[in-house]
Amino acid sequence: MGGTMKLILQRVSNSLVWMVCGVLVITIRAVILPSTNIFVWELLGGGMVAYGTAKLLWALAKGAPRESSIA
Repeated sequence: MGGTMKLILQRVSNSLVWMVCGVLVITIRAVILPSTNIFVWELLGGGMVAYGTAKLLWALAKGAPRESSIA
């Protein structure tokens, strides 16, 4: 059981890193380095956030106990 929890925690933290990095890409590009090509960076950062969110939801769904595993 401890190995499963460790794997879930690793997946959740990996997902959060993707999400935070996506927000940082958008923020840094919008605030510090404004340009006319900000749409490309918003798309890239938004994609990272969406990917991280999907991975987070998948990790939580796979880590949820199933009826067969509950005694």
